[in-house]
Amino acid sequence: MKIFLRGGAAALAVFLCLAAGPAVQNGDMPVQGNAGPRGFVPGKCGLSITRAFWDRFSKNYESNCLAWHHFGRNPVLPPSGNTWQKRWTANPDFLNFDGRTLLYYRGNGTTPADDRVNHDQIGVAELTGIGTKGISYKPLNDGQPIVPIGEKGSYDDGMVLDPSAVKFGSRVFLYYSAIGTPGYHIGLAASDDGVHFKKIGPVVQGRVPSAIVRGDTVYLLFQRLVDLKGRATDVQIRTPKVYELYLARSTDGIHFEEVRDRPVFKGDEGNWDGISITTARVSYSDGWYYILYGGSAYLADEPDYFGLARSRDLIHWERNPGNPIFGAGARGESDGGAIWFPAFMDCGGDYFILYEGSRGKYSWDLSSTICMSWIAKSK
Repeated sequence: MKIFLRGGAAALAVFLCLAAGPAVQNGDMPVQGNAGPRGFVPGKCGLSITRAFWDRFSKNYESNCLAWHHFGRNPVLPPSGNTWQKRWTANPDFLNFDGRTLLYYRGNGTTPADDRVNHDQIGVAELTGIGTKGISYKPLNDGQPIVPIGEKGSYDDGMVLDPSAVKFGSRVFLYYSAIGTPGYHIGLAASDDGVHFKKIGPVVQGRVPSAIVRGDTVYLLFQRLVDLKGRATDVQIRTPKVYELYLARSTDGIHFEEVRDRPVFKGDEGNWDGISITTARVSYSDGWYYILYGGSAYLADEPDYFGLARSRDLIHWERNPGNPIFGAGARGESDGGAIWFPAFMDCGGDYFILYEGSRGKYSWDLSSTICMSWIAKSK
């Protein structure tokens, strides 16, 4: 089995809708609508999965997947400009902070220092609307990366991706996958306003963090590539390897201890997610932790479905009986090849997810963009 590893501006409100018009590409985005779709209140729409969402699905995965509406003009946040996000956009992550909804995401493109090599870096926009006709947003930090790659020889000099932002105390802690000279780590950057960040450094060995704060503790779900004998490794070789989820915790958000030395969630052998678990996003409500996650029955990092699971303690997990609850789009669509990184929002009469979608596959057309789908709350 061949395993592929992923590398994983004006402040202008943008509204993408289903109305007829030219294709959205290269940042040449039409401006339509007013303040945004009905039902959206900045900083107020729910970002945690609830029991109602869990119960929304039947035990038939086909009907669950077909109940979703894939936005007809995906992607909703396409590549743009001529530098840091000209090639791909990916890894959406929501945070309600200081009365507004922030959308962190990965861009792939060049840097001012070198226009020959593409790198992943993290940017942020303010979400000003979301609905069945699209999203509206405005880039922040003058449309430039908020967490760029590090200096040559540093822990994140290659790629900065997979953001997971939480409010910890009065600050925003943003955890991210850091790929650099020493290998793979989870890095941390902190901010007082959610836009201007200072790097703190690597905190855990692994990648694709998903952080959640409960009381005075930060819990960090993250994935590691392991061989089928369970030995952790970051070496890319042509032997069977899979991603599994691990758990760490910290009382200061910086110094972490792993809760156990084995995975807390892994593939269900022989099922749709039997080979690998990727890009899980965690939330909490009413005594339950929930994850939306990507799964694959044949590759380590090319999921074509999302599943849902819940836990009382972040260690022992129950899969939704209707899994998988969401599938990739039609062949040829922006999300028709593979999907990752589902960011959930409960707004108005619908549940929304923003996620990374690719038109094709790793081996012939990896083309990551941020896409959107929604499902009505009522069946």
